[in-house]
Amino acid sequence: MNRRAMVWVLLVFVLTLLVELPANWLVRASGLPMREVSGSLWQGQAHQLGPVGPLRWVVQPWHLQADAQFGVQGQGWQLHIAGWPWRWQMEVTARGAEATVSTDYRLAGQWQGALKVQGAGRLCRASEGRVTVTDLALSEPWSLGLGQGWLEMDCHSGWRLRGQLAQQGQHQLAVDADLGARRAEVVFELQQEAALTPLLRGAQWLGPQALAGQRDLRW
Repeated sequence: MNRRAMVWVLLVFVLTLLVELPANWLVRASGLPMREVSGSLWQGQAHQLGPVGPLRWVVQPWHLQADAQFGVQGQGWQLHIAGWPWRWQMEVTARGAEATVSTDYRLAGQWQGALKVQGAGRLCRASEGRVTVTDLALSEPWSLGLGQGWLEMDCHSGWRLRGQLAQQGQHQLAVDADLGARRAEVVFELQQEAALTPLLRGAQWLGPQALAGQRDLRW
């Protein structure tokens, strides 16, 4: 076999390997906490990725776009990304109730709406939309009503995620997260005899007599 033929065979082999690259190869190489992975890097699924699952994805690099469907805490979500890494658009949409993987705690609530973000490279240029939840509640390991809330992105000063959660006559919480810096500030105000009070005091977020406070989180 001459050199040209060998190069052609090698090129075909590499292209075939890339097209059919098994997703579990990437999982083993990267150490991602994924379980029951099947399919290829470009179109596959996994039963679980940490607290997320099930997860399905389709990646089309020739069209500069990717789609994923995943479930978290009984809620299904749709993710669409196009144009990365130059002028890109990303949209996250709530899809409805879905059977998801079990975790140490369980939240119940119906999310609705979508978040849309536009950017370039690592920069977030513009955002719109909001996702809302009604009757959010902790159902496991114990039962606790959390109320109504919303989340939205704000790109005016980087990757900022802001939200609020409130239940009339009980509590009001606000979160301002800087995703780029991996930190968030949670501000909360409670009413007398609020059901959330023992939980916050047990976590040392709240003093013995206090009914309001704030907490800085990092991850």
